[in-house]
Amino acid sequence: DSETMFAPGPRGRARARGRDGAYGDPMFYYLAWRSLEAIARCWRATRDAFGFEPVGAAATLGVVFGERVARRAPGAIGDAARVVSSAAMCARGRGRGGAAERLRDAALATCSHESDFAVAYYAGSMFAKMAETERRVREAVGTRASAPATVAFALALGMATNAAAAASARALGYGDACWRGAGGLVFALKTYRARIDYARGYRGRVSFFGFIDVPAETASVAEIVILALMDSSPTALNLYGAGAAVGFMVASFERETMRGLACATRGVKKLLGVALGPSVRVGSRVVLARMRNASLNGNWGTVVETRGDQVTVSLDVDGRNITALRDNLIVV
Repeated sequence: DSETMFAPGPRGRARARGRDGAYGDPMFYYLAWRSLEAIARCWRATRDAFGFEPVGAAATLGVVFGERVARRAPGAIGDAARVVSSAAMCARGRGRGGAAERLRDAALATCSHESDFAVAYYAGSMFAKMAETERRVREAVGTRASAPATVAFALALGMATNAAAAASARALGYGDACWRGAGGLVFALKTYRARIDYARGYRGRVSFFGFIDVPAETASVAEIVILALMDSSPTALNLYGAGAAVGFMVASFERETMRGLACATRGVKKLLGVALGPSVRVGSRVVLARMRNASLNGNWGTVVETRGDQVTVSLDVDGRNITALRDNLIVV
């Protein structure tokens, strides 16, 4: 069971397997409160320090944990959520569906959870790591597409973690193992963000139980070791280890990863014709709106240069060039 990190003992594993018993356990409400506090604190810090609302991080939580609510809905929504609820990743596959079935399981297993304890336990940590990740995604793909690109990045990371865990489980002799849940994704995010911070010169410390103190860049590995000493399940440890390995690889090739994400985002926009408005190109006639310098709002101009999310506009009123974001332009 991959979602027993918070309850490694036999009693905890039995409790975690109870789908509806969570609401009668005080620990569930304690974990939920801690997660809500962490989300609120991180939201405020992201908005105040970096100037954006972490909508992509919130959307990621909705996608990853949404089946716990949506499976109770009637009609097609409930049916689709129950399909996700039944998904699990197995080392040797669950049937004869071949590569397509295994790919589906790798994608959906991250969003399938054994109990509501998973939401209460993982949500706060995942949101904090996703908010940090969203800031990097915004730099790579721009502000308009940052939320869906952030969700896609998280799902791809979860899929890669499940695939790596399946390969390592077979190599370690756990061929019959199956798992589900966001535990692997959380460890991938922890390792990814810690390695990026380390590469940028940040040298923090992480404390476990108040007396085990380790460098932040090795915290995920230390946590896996601690869980092993606490007799966590081998399948869960394999999943967490795979997540840490995938996170390390993504951090090692982050520039290439973000470049690929940006290319994929542009490709999806072109393929599906997804556009939030007429395209902005050199020669487009535009009106400025929502500019920080309010005196510029309502001015007409002509686009003379585009560079990523930034656009240079020649104003009709005085001929000077100003730089604006695409979000500040209305194409006419």
